[in-house]
Amino acid sequence: MSRLRAVLAGWATVLLLAGCGGLSLGGEVQPGLEVGSGKAPEIGFLPAGPVAGASQEGIVRGFLRAGAASDGAYENAREFLTSGASEAWNPDETIVLLAADSSTTARLLDPATVQVTARAAGTINASGRLTAAAPGATVSATFSLTSVGGQWRVDGMPRGFGRWIADQDVPRLVQPFAVHYVSASHRATVPDVRWFPLDRLATRLARAQLDPVPDHLLGAATTAVPAGARLLGDAVSVDVNGVVSVNLISSRLAPGQATRQNLWAQFLTTLTQDPTVTALELAIDGVPVDLDGVDGPVSSLDRVGFPAEQPVTSSTRPVVRRGSALAVFDPTASLQGQNRQAGTTPSYPAVPAEYTHLALSADGGELAAVDPSGDGVSRWRGTTRYEVPGFGADVGSPAYDRRGFLWVGGVGNDRADRLWVVDTRADPADASAAAARPLEASWLDGRVVLEARVAADGDRVVVLSTRADGSGVSLDLAGVVRGAGQRPERLSAPMHLGTGFTSAMALTWLDDRQVATVAAVGRAPARPVVVGVDGAVTPLPEAPGARLLATTGGERNLYVVTSAGRLLARSGVRWVDSGPASDLATAAG
Repeated sequence: MSRLRAVLAGWATVLLLAGCGGLSLGGEVQPGLEVGSGKAPEIGFLPAGPVAGASQEGIVRGFLRAGAASDGAYENAREFLTSGASEAWNPDETIVLLAADSSTTARLLDPATVQVTARAAGTINASGRLTAAAPGATVSATFSLTSVGGQWRVDGMPRGFGRWIADQDVPRLVQPFAVHYVSASHRATVPDVRWFPLDRLATRLARAQLDPVPDHLLGAATTAVPAGARLLGDAVSVDVNGVVSVNLISSRLAPGQATRQNLWAQFLTTLTQDPTVTALELAIDGVPVDLDGVDGPVSSLDRVGFPAEQPVTSSTRPVVRRGSALAVFDPTASLQGQNRQAGTTPSYPAVPAEYTHLALSADGGELAAVDPSGDGVSRWRGTTRYEVPGFGADVGSPAYDRRGFLWVGGVGNDRADRLWVVDTRADPADASAAAARPLEASWLDGRVVLEARVAADGDRVVVLSTRADGSGVSLDLAGVVRGAGQRPERLSAPMHLGTGFTSAMALTWLDDRQVATVAAVGRAPARPVVVGVDGAVTPLPEAPGARLLATTGGERNLYVVTSAGRLLARSGVRWVDSGPASDLATAAG
């Protein structure tokens, strides 16, 4: 089972069980296809057209089935429609992803009207944004029919209706891919992950690359694509050698070598996710976009002035706490009874158990934790503890980013601020330089930030927050707008992730496309959950009492600390007890 199908099947089951107050499912969702992995879709499928004498319900059912065609033309699907309905229908409008094992019921409302209903796992809008369905959600659509030559045909459907795709058809028809923008703070691209039908994929990705920077990345990322630019012929071509030719129609490209490099980097990074594409040729109004010293098709970022993409790794080993004692955690020996300290260096100070929610800097040189009162944060360098000058109350879990800043949420002394950063590059003994500075994020007004985690790229942050009374759980992705010295100054508008969470705690990035949290839906017990920046939500096996999460790299290396003081490690389809622990902190990023 692919990851995409597993995401929809597993979470839909959880939602339905939660909605009726039943038990959560206990099996693991198997990982599979990665975002933009370049794995080829399955063999094509062309459903049959209408049969003579089909009933009204049969015609509508046949139309829905024919929407699963993989050729992108949907000619057989259009045979179920009148010519007017066929001309008006856009199969790329709202796509409904049906829940696993969902059956579609069709009801004849009158001789010329059919209503269909099914359980939904989520919807994909015309921009490629996936929204997971609410617990127990169903979807209905009403179709009008007329007789054409003695045969029933659909002549009307809901506005914006695209297709309904069955659970088993999702992996071969739609998948998530990233559209790339350019970081405003360093030489790198920033992904915006959306879902795309797989037919004519290179053209679809190229069209999406023409879009302006989305609201949730505004200020953190830019685009070199000229406003109003179009594709010549509204398409791109890929030759037999895998070279994609992109020819933009545009009145103007901003001047400068850097702008041209940015344009190349955006299209190259986005289009080479298509498994048929190996290199890029780029032109504007038929004139090649030249780069100094670069000839011929381009296949790697380093040829256009960008560092080659490398996985983010850290040599800083995790820190586990048992009582007040801290020790280096060895993930290779995490089976019960085999957890051990990995040498005596680096050494860490004793951090009293009253200081909670431990955080570890990227270089391992600093620790932070919430003060016993819950209204402050302390930092440790060596054996010396430094108090961050008072800034608020109800302090959330602290977290470091890879650029030297400590992030912490709470409620400001003036009741206005909700999120702060501390410059850990400054002398912690300097009360002014080491003070917590508020970030501008008006969308957090009136909320309490439980945790904010910055992605390894430093350009995006996920924020877990609630209303003051603990209700209204929200998990949001936003761009980090930085100023002088890389200091975070404000957040972009939020893009909501996940749906239906009634409680949540703990937060960690698994990779550049996924985060994990411990969340509950409805009355179901809380459990570890993987939430993608593409909108997908994947439940993991239950871990009773889970309260903290940390990873040493990806979902398979995810660890849970429970309220009973036990450390749980992933082992196949279950969690394995790896000994006592009251906290586990992994390096930033």
